[in-house]
Amino acid sequence: MPVQKLLAKIHIAKKELGLDDETYREILISVFGRERFETVPYKSSKFLSDSEALKLIHYFKGKGWSPKSAVGNGLKPFPTKKYDDLGKRDAYAATPAQLRMIEAMWHDIYRGNDETKHLRQFLFNHFKVSDIRFLEKNTTAHQVIEALKQMKTRLPVQRQTGRIDADTDESANVREGPLQDL
Repeated sequence: MPVQKLLAKIHIAKKELGLDDETYREILISVFGRERFETVPYKSSKFLSDSEALKLIHYFKGKGWSPKSAVGNGLKPFPTKKYDDLGKRDAYAATPAQLRMIEAMWHDIYRGNDETKHLRQFLFNHFKVSDIRFLEKNTTAHQVIEALKQMKTRLPVQRQTGRIDADTDESANVREGPLQDL
């Protein structure tokens, strides 16, 4: 049985090409041969293999069908977030949300060129992990997040909030109001 996505494409093509069931079954017989469907109770794409389903989709494309993207249908595609494309990860690997949080915290702490390079350097020096993707969920990722929280608390107030407090030394150099000396 083909993957559900392939079956969906086949049935969308059938609908968009305006094929009735009888014509559709004749196409199945012409593409795959009558002997292919002798052992099954009825002629259907449900009994095709993945490669045969792809062959049928290719046949429909040759007859003028072109798959439409979600954007072409007026629908917005689902936005993908960073690290969501890592696929199925094992149960011990850090979650994409944890990885995004670590990157965001690092961005708050270190602003400069080659942020990724310096994050990797930090991870390797302190946790012996060569890349953020290789962090483990309950141990390493949690330790990195806690370390970054500690680093963030030690930052000057200006770096954390983006403004200068009255308690810092730099506040003496800041003028209040418009420039009056000019």
